[in-house]
Amino acid sequence: MLAVDKRTNQDKGSKTADKWRPPRRAYWCEYARRYTGIKDEYGLSVTAPERLALQDLLATCPQ
Repeated sequence: MLAVDKRTNQDKGSKTADKWRPPRRAYWCEYARRYTGIKDEYGLSVTAPERLALQDLLATCPQ
């Protein structure tokens, strides 16, 4: 769980990575890492659009 403001929480709702991105671009990498970690930990599937969105988000990670 991550504390966020009310507006961001409402905007995100239950949207997947292909339907929502954090408003701060600087957080995209961390968001994608957390998202994929949770999917992996619980053995959850990833749709093709989610996978593409996550690749874009992870591409913002420092090398």
